[in-house]
Amino acid sequence: MPNALIPELTGRRLTVDVALKQPNLIRNQIAKLADDQLLLPKFFHSLGAPVTGGGLLYSVIQASDFYSTSIEKRSPGNEYKIVEGVDPEPKLAVVEDWGGKFQITDEQISRNDVSYLDQQTTQLSNTIARKLDVAAMGAIADATIEAVTGHDWSDLVLVGPETQLTPSGSRPTADLSAAQLAADLEELGVTHDLLVVHPNEAHSLRVAYGDGLDAMLKSAGVTLYSNPRITAGTVWALAAGQVGTVGFEAPLTVEVYDDRATRSKWVQAYAVPAFAVDKPYAAKKINLTA
Repeated sequence: MPNALIPELTGRRLTVDVALKQPNLIRNQIAKLADDQLLLPKFFHSLGAPVTGGGLLYSVIQASDFYSTSIEKRSPGNEYKIVEGVDPEPKLAVVEDWGGKFQITDEQISRNDVSYLDQQTTQLSNTIARKLDVAAMGAIADATIEAVTGHDWSDLVLVGPETQLTPSGSRPTADLSAAQLAADLEELGVTHDLLVVHPNEAHSLRVAYGDGLDAMLKSAGVTLYSNPRITAGTVWALAAGQVGTVGFEAPLTVEVYDDRATRSKWVQAYAVPAFAVDKPYAAKKINLTA
């Protein structure tokens, strides 16, 4: 199946001797474990080509960049007016080298200590996922993305006496509609189909809507994804994977090298991405009020 770090994945468990002789097996395992946690592909899509020269050159597209200067009605015998387009602002996304390594001894190899290798692989995958997501969200934070003021989701009342119900204009559906309204007014054809939240907000939605949550999300035209690396009290309405582009100078790579001084081997994994937020209009940031 497609993966944010490598194209294909197979397998779950690793055998020590075979895995160390074929580092791609470890790479596949790390990618499989990390892919379930990655926030990155919710905001970014793949460049589809290697990054060269140490950075990714891109243009920041704003809503105003989709229109030229005004045109005029032509009279018979006259020429059309010369129009001028807007040159998008060029930027450079510099690559960032993230990785780590762990040691495995000859004794662990000869004893086929699969549990140790599996444990270390899991820990390394968690670390890589966290670092890549932090870097990706750092790029999002540096971009200019329109913010929408939302409401408090922590104390919603949707069942009970009418006088105690949360007004419709103060519910999450109103905030989602406001984000989509902001996108519609830009006239760029953006549809927010993904709602990215902190687990606190996901919990609030589950408590408030109960078994009606899926119906609410479907009505709003979004799917829900929660991740602890999202700031609590902040909700992102996205066109999934369209906010930016991620390119890799080096994709997820695993190397195994010998260390005879300690009678062991080292397994190191790294990725060298560059994050370009080239379509900030594909996201709306909803700031929830307390």
